[in-house]
Amino acid sequence: MIELNEVKKNSVYDYLFNAIRSGDIKPGQTLTERGLAEKIGVSRTPVREAIRKLEEQGIVTHEPHKGVKVITLSEEKVAQLYDVRELLEGLAVRRLAECQTPQMIEELRGFIERAEKEAVENNIRELAEINSEFHLALARLSGNVYLETIMNMLQTQISLMMSASLSTSGRPLQNIEEHKGLIDAIRSGDGEFAESIAKHHVRKAREHAMKKLAGGE
Repeated sequence: MIELNEVKKNSVYDYLFNAIRSGDIKPGQTLTERGLAEKIGVSRTPVREAIRKLEEQGIVTHEPHKGVKVITLSEEKVAQLYDVRELLEGLAVRRLAECQTPQMIEELRGFIERAEKEAVENNIRELAEINSEFHLALARLSGNVYLETIMNMLQTQISLMMSASLSTSGRPLQNIEEHKGLIDAIRSGDGEFAESIAKHHVRKAREHAMKKLAGGE
């Protein structure tokens, strides 16, 4: 089989990551190079590289004599993840509010427009992707490169919970309204106020993620 070029290799990673994030590949499920290569229609080399990247990001883990398995996030780990996210995102939004420009606000509003279109179709997978992009943009626009780097690292595992959080009844539209309120808080220029709104938003996301993890609707 012809080896994939670099762009195609990234596509194998994207395919696996999105399948895990959406739940098509379940927590605890074993991944095999041969099985995935046959399913996707590629050689085993790009699959191996994609799995290695997922392992580096903490999304899959190699268990001796058991193979590679998708991680299962316990309630404790999810709580810890959201604790860190709340602190970092609060800081990012505070800094963003203090340096915001009309262009930044316009960029953030663009995510709202995209999310509203997907919410009409209840397209949870696309909403989760837009949501992830929105939160990464908050870190990037804050102007703190170290904060952006850390948030990018955390966002991979946070993304695993976004679909779960957004799939609870009524959450997609509620989430969009919270994002609108967050943008208004940033636009006000009041860093302390914006930070409080950001932390409240993360706590709501955590609440819905934990509810879904516990088997709620």
